[in-house]
Formats: sequence, structure tokens, C-alpha cells
Amino acid sequence: MNTVHCEASVLEASRRMRQCHANELIVVTETDGKPRALGVVTASDIVTRVVAVGLDPGVVTAGDIAAFKPLERADD
Repeated sequence: MNTVHCEASVLEASRRMRQCHANELIVVTETDGKPRALGVVTASDIVTRVVAVGLDPGVVTAGDIAAFKPLERADD
């Protein structure tokens, strides 16, 4: 599972996507020292919600643009 912290910049998130060869990342936060999924950020989100409107990807965070959808966990 490829993740990025909700406070990471969009620039950091895009670099993580490149590193992982991924088009989306699970946006997480920490609760009691454990990661908790908040939502998803996609490459398309970065392009349409940051780059295309002239926002600074070094300032906007993954949490700012994440789609906060309920995430289902697959049972083993």
C-alpha cells in the first residue's frame, strides 16, 4: 500500500508517486502512533486541483486535495 501523510506537500506526494510508479496514494494521519487512512489523492487530483489552477505544489498539502471517501479494508 502506497501512502503519504496528510501534511506532506503535493510536491512530496508527486515524488512519492513517481518513486512507487503509482497514480494514487492513500492519504494517512497518525492516531495513537498508528497510521489511519483518511482518503486518496490521485495524479489527476494534482493536475486538476493544483497545477492547472496555478497553486504552489510545495505549499498545498495532500490532505488539502484528498478525496475523503470511506475506505474498505479487504479481509485476509
